Amino acid sequence: MLEMLPMGVPDASAQTRAQRRRMLAAKAAMANRPEGVDESEALPGELEPLEWTPERGPVTERETLGVLRRRRRNELAQAPKREGAKRAEVPTELPDADARKVPVVNRFPPRYLAMAHARAEMEGTNLTAILEEMLVEYATGTPASPETVGRRLRALYARKS
Repeated sequence: MLEMLPMGVPDASAQTRAQRRRMLAAKAAMANRPEGVDESEALPGELEPLEWTPERGPVTERETLGVLRRRRRNELAQAPKREGAKRAEVPTELPDADARKVPVVNRFPPRYLAMAHARAEMEGTNLTAILEEMLVEYATGTPASPETVGRRLRALYARKS
């Protein structure tokens, strides 16, 4: 909840604290354990979220497919099937690297979104290309510890306030 100062003016530090809490409190999406999966044949990440371990490398294709399958099963379980509606099934393989791109929706702070659009324009590109570049680097990189990520995310708003 945003704290207010006298005269109904929002407390900027309270707003920043609220942003940090929301960012850090986000649960792993679709973390529920799916039903009906044979444990002996499940891929890593297919039954429950992957856990970080020290000295590990980037996420493997088997782990990626396992998480993709768990997330899809949970999506299917949460959305009742409408009669006659076609729904994508649980994947048996990862999409090709050059598969058609899918639209996604994310929320970003409007100030930094505007600044990013301006920078991308100055660099002769668009924000979609920059976000894709960042996504590929993040997805193929080595995972950091949850503690490191927490510190990094907390610092994000500490230095921007």
